[in-house]
Amino acid sequence: MQRAMKADFHAHSGDDPRDSLCYSTEMLIDEAAEHGIEVLAITLHEWMECSPRLSRYADRKGVLLIPAIEQNVEGNHLLMLNPDREQAGATTFADLRALGRRDAAFIAPHPFYPLGSCLGRALSVNIDLFDAIEYCTLYGRGINWPNWLAARAARRHGLPLVGTSDTHTLPYVSSTHTLVTAEKTVDGVIEAIRQGRVELVTAPRPWPALFRLVAGLSAGIAWDIIRSVWNNRFRLRPTATRTYAPGDLHPAFAPVPTPTSTATAS
Repeated sequence: MQRAMKADFHAHSGDDPRDSLCYSTEMLIDEAAEHGIEVLAITLHEWMECSPRLSRYADRKGVLLIPAIEQNVEGNHLLMLNPDREQAGATTFADLRALGRRDAAFIAPHPFYPLGSCLGRALSVNIDLFDAIEYCTLYGRGINWPNWLAARAARRHGLPLVGTSDTHTLPYVSSTHTLVTAEKTVDGVIEAIRQGRVELVTAPRPWPALFRLVAGLSAGIAWDIIRSVWNNRFRLRPTATRTYAPGDLHPAFAPVPTPTSTATAS
């Protein structure tokens, strides 16, 4: 049965391979649940964090976990909800266009903030790829021009606005979120986003919480720069990819079994 649910389609945790965050995915789920979030997408940078174990953990808290990733596409960040392996691995707009929507929904995150990873003009050029545009929580009273531009683009192209927390620090703040009217299933939520059954709920971020979020974002960016410079300076190998216990990795990213040939008796 369809009903309105409080949703957050953009959040990060300490499992993010790009950001240096000091809280676990479970802690994020706990705090989101305490704020009444029923649908949550954990969108780590270039990594899918929605294992069966985490999905079961979230379910016990009353939260539907949406498989998601914040992918880097031609240098621009793009939120993919419920992508398959090929979509989540796409690094160009042409690749995504060729693959099509399949069972996923694509959201343009913070498109007009003054950062190199934000879509900017690339949003209108590739607008056919997007199902919604993000209204970002990163604003205070009287300072909100990036979201005004996002709202104008959404009106121009007939796309819905979705509110997200873009969490990079705890305590969790849900001053900006989305009400999605859907069945409480992954497919139901994806369908609702595509059909525009979403409603933006937003309020200016309290200044202390805004400063914490900016500090968290800045720390993550600074750490990534320092690590890159250090590795290049001393010619170190890149940090090893995080390892997971069996069953932790979302099925879309699980290793593809290698066919084994069996000898036939002569």
